[in-house]
This record gives sequence, structure tokens and C-alpha cells, in this order.
Amino acid sequence: ERLLRQIGALGAEDTIAVGGGGFLPHIRSDAIDRVVVALGIGSRPLRVPTETGEEARGRVFILVAAPFDAPVAYLETVATLAALLRQDGVVDAILAAGSAREIAAIDAVRNAPRVQKLSVLDVMEPAAHRVYPDMPLEEAARLMVRGRHRGLPVVNRNDEIVGMLSEKDLIRDYLPGYLRLFDSSDDPAKKLVQPSGRRTRETGDRTVKDVMSKAVLCLPTEASISEAASIIVNKNVDPLPLTREGKWVGLISRRSLIRKLLQF
Repeated sequence: ERLLRQIGALGAEDTIAVGGGGFLPHIRSDAIDRVVVALGIGSRPLRVPTETGEEARGRVFILVAAPFDAPVAYLETVATLAALLRQDGVVDAILAAGSAREIAAIDAVRNAPRVQKLSVLDVMEPAAHRVYPDMPLEEAARLMVRGRHRGLPVVNRNDEIVGMLSEKDLIRDYLPGYLRLFDSSDDPAKKLVQPSGRRTRETGDRTVKDVMSKAVLCLPTEASISEAASIIVNKNVDPLPLTREGKWVGLISRRSLIRKLLQF
């Protein structure tokens, strides 16, 4: 029952529109103890919103549900099924099948491609935008919005990571000013966005170092893809900075990891 509620709350970012009428909703849940795959076929095409804001239509839905402690199996299963559904004729063959046994007998299903082993360098997004501690906060915020970054490492002039600026940090800093417009001193949201020991300035001269998080979890480029996936999925670190010889060289995000896996 708990899993069904969680599935019902899935959003566009949790469903991959593969094309040709196939969809891959995917979820991590504490309600199960192993990776589970379920196939559903609609009696008519359903409209499904995508991350781009557009709608896709299709009848074939393959749900992937996995426990939190199986991040690699979760991502590899999603990637393998996406590669399967992308093959010409597979969705049509599934729709034409009369039973689960007939679906399992489809050649493409029996010979589903296996995801190749990756390194973190295969998935890494190279460091392109740099945020410095003394950079005006508004400039850094606009940089993150333009680049669609959920977070960026804060580095010194030697490219050594000294902090992390995330969407959460920006919300905590900007939202109190918005709430003050309504002069609601008893608004509980104010307590939520201003954690104990953290203050925001009234003026517009805030810099990145005023709001950044100083505790940063990162990995060296020699780390395995399993380590990166485990941190991203289990510790909810997204994006995850990568370093080489102590210097920031790139990021791995949940989206970039799935995007890379979907190429196989």
C-alpha cells in the first residue's frame, strides 16, 4: 500500500518517455527489498507529461522499483529497459503479444542489451562554470539558473573546493525576503527557511560565502561508478563533485548518470 502511494506521487522527472509509445516510470522505495519490474499496457494511449513540459502518448509502461540500497541495480535496470524499448518494433511486438509468456519470447526481450561497465569519467560533466566565495550571490544564482544547475561547488583560485552552493541554499536566503512582503511574523515557513545559526543580510551585497554550505561530499576521479551512484541515490547528493589531485574537475548528477546509461 505504501509503495502504491509513492508510485501515485511520481512526477514527470520520474518517468522516461522512450519514444514509440513506451514509458519507464522509476522509483526508489523503502517499501521493497529488491528490484521489481512491472509491465502495464493501456487499453488506449495515455498522455504523459515530460520534463520538457510537453506531452507524450503511449500504451506501454514498464515500472522499475528498487530499494534505496541498490542504486547500481536500479540505474542499470532502467538503462537496460530503455535500450530495449528503443529498438525498432519492440513496443509494437509487446502490444501484439497475447500474454506475458509471449512477451518474454520476443527476440529483443530475450536478448536485451546489457549495460557496459562505466567509470565516473564516462559520466562526468566537465567543470564549466565556476563559483567563487566572493562572487555576488545574485550573479551566482543567475549562473545556476541559466545553466540549469541544481548546485555548484564553490572553489578558490586554485580550483580547490571550499563549499557548495545549492538550490536549497538559495531558497533559504531569498525566501525570507519574499515572506517579509506579507509581514506575517508567525508564518511557520520563516522558521523552515532560516535554520538555527544561519542569517541572511537585509542588503543586496550578499556573496556566495554568506550562504554556501561548507561541508561538501565529493569523490576523486579514481572512484567507481558504484560509489558515485550510491552517494547520489542513498545520500541524496545531487550533483556530486569530482576532484583530481584535490582540484575540482567536474560533476556527476542523477540526471547525467541516467542520461549516460540510456545511451546503451
